[in-house]
Amino acid sequence: MDAGVTTFLVFALVAVAFAVGSIAMNRTLGAKRRRSYLQLTTYECGEEAEGEAQIDFPTQHYTFAIVFVAVDVLGFILALWALTFRGLNSGVFPILIAFGFAALAIIGIYYALSGERRWVV
Repeated sequence: MDAGVTTFLVFALVAVAFAVGSIAMNRTLGAKRRRSYLQLTTYECGEEAEGEAQIDFPTQHYTFAIVFVAVDVLGFILALWALTFRGLNSGVFPILIAFGFAALAIIGIYYALSGERRWVV
């Protein structure tokens, strides 16, 4: 076998042995299970829970965060692309690939924002 495959298999074996051993030791040496009505209630920093737990949370913040991450990843990938092709004098084809990738990403971002009616670009 290749040295990389052997190393991976040994690492995977050690990880599985550690996980199974940790669970087994916790079951045998861990604290006894205590059943209480408090385990079925919501924990609110020592206070009794009151009111409805489900609220209407605005999702526009999540859309903004996803678009921010998409633009950030787009910039990172284009920066890596620029570092890769800066030394090569290979003509127009790599530039067309970069513009195509950027256009595809911008279309995806527009599609994500078009679902939010208040944020249509």
